[in-house]
Amino acid sequence: MSLRVRYVVATSAITLVTLGAASIAVTLAVNASQEHQLDLALVREAREEAAEADKLGGDELAISNRPGPFANDVGPLTKYAVIYGPGDRIIAQTPSWQRDPPPLSELPPPDGTCFDLWSAHEHLRAVHVDLPSHAGSSLLLAAPRADLDGDARFLERAMGTGFAVALVWTVLVALAVVHRLTRDHRTIAEVARRVAAGDLAARIDLQHGDREIVQLARDIDAMIERLGLLLGLQQRFVANAAHELRSPLTTLYGELSHALRRSRDASEYERAIREALESTSRLRRLTEDLLAVARMGAAGDEVGEPVDIAELGREAIAMVSHESAAKGVTIEWDGPGALVVGRAHDLVRLLRNLLENAVRHTPPGGTVSVRCRPGPARVELRVRDEGPGVPPSEREQIFEAFYRGTRERGANDGGTGLGLTIAREIAHAYGGSVVVAADDGPGAVFVVTLQRAS
Repeated sequence: MSLRVRYVVATSAITLVTLGAASIAVTLAVNASQEHQLDLALVREAREEAAEADKLGGDELAISNRPGPFANDVGPLTKYAVIYGPGDRIIAQTPSWQRDPPPLSELPPPDGTCFDLWSAHEHLRAVHVDLPSHAGSSLLLAAPRADLDGDARFLERAMGTGFAVALVWTVLVALAVVHRLTRDHRTIAEVARRVAAGDLAARIDLQHGDREIVQLARDIDAMIERLGLLLGLQQRFVANAAHELRSPLTTLYGELSHALRRSRDASEYERAIREALESTSRLRRLTEDLLAVARMGAAGDEVGEPVDIAELGREAIAMVSHESAAKGVTIEWDGPGALVVGRAHDLVRLLRNLLENAVRHTPPGGTVSVRCRPGPARVELRVRDEGPGVPPSEREQIFEAFYRGTRERGANDGGTGLGLTIAREIAHAYGGSVVVAADDGPGAVFVVTLQRAS
């Protein structure tokens, strides 16, 4: 069952129960009120007639031309009266009885309680009372209740008509409301189906309507926009990864093919194997970096532990000492130790990637400096190289996977193109950040901010 049908059925059912209960309650209350008014008038009239008959000796009715009781102010009603004597004997009766009055044995006790009575297909309201001075004698006084019954039938028809009209109106209003409510939902559902089918250009673009629905539509449009960007980044990442993997594989294949093309001496084979190992090493570094990017992207926020950043820095410097020594680059550490939040192997990788990047861009004989500045809640590391620097327009782009800056394009610097991406992902995983500082000095300055351990 659809939402629209359930909504209309639920609304109609609530209306049906509410209006039905209200109609029944009103009908019963009005009928009871009118009957109570007639009963009061009938009992009062019966007491007066019994007193007058008692004065006349108890064997004669004093029914005169005096008007009978009123039924809901419609007018005086015809009186039906009879005096019963001892032994179920009828002593006197009014000529209004079309048939013989009911026998005394069929009447309730003469205690002044009103009751319904039928006489010759006429519905009466009656009361049975004693004659005060004549033991064993009683008076039955009745009046037609046709007006009450007519009013009750009219009220029932009016309530039924009102109930039917209200129910139809409720259904129509519910249909209109649910149509308006689900109109925007249908649009959202249609866009969701198009996006699921691969149409990332689909947008809801809802400008008017309920505030909550409009906000939901805007959030979904923003989500689709973000999804498109992420898919685009993923496609570029896969394409770049394939390209980066293809280059060393092609080199490796070419070197091995060339080595096997003709017979060679041992030194030539050794040189070919060394070149193949270099290509294999590049492939290994690239696959490790790809796995690191995938792991950091899937892990979310990591749970760290207190580690000494100075100790991790010394370990990272030792890991890049071979590259720095080969270029004659000096790495300097300045600053005290401080406890930060993170996992040691992740933070060492972060620092190693930044140091490798700095050594790679620093000219031979240059210096890479690392300054550690602990703060109350954060620890800041500034890694400075003496390279060409980073243009302001590329300070965010260089953190994208496989991005090559304008000063590096066409150059084979030995990097995988993922080092800075991994460094930023690691920092983000532990609540930190990595940015390129807008520094006026020579080279590039990478600022790492990490949470300080309490």
